[in-house]
Amino acid sequence: MTTDKERLDFLQKLTDRKRFTGKVILRESWTGRGWRLHEHNGTDAVSSVRDAIDNFMDNNPIEET
Repeated sequence: MTTDKERLDFLQKLTDRKRFTGKVILRESWTGRGWRLHEHNGTDAVSSVRDAIDNFMDNNPIEET
């Protein structure tokens, strides 16, 4: 079974190829169709997949119910 670490490492390797920008962002869709983790050229984009996820989590806490 694939681990979460292996999944994140795989995404990081894709990012490191720098096919577009080599930077990623996790954000909610501007059109209301869910969330996106993707390469991006914006100023909030970072080179680490893990940092992109952490940044989103830090800025968008989910309340426990």
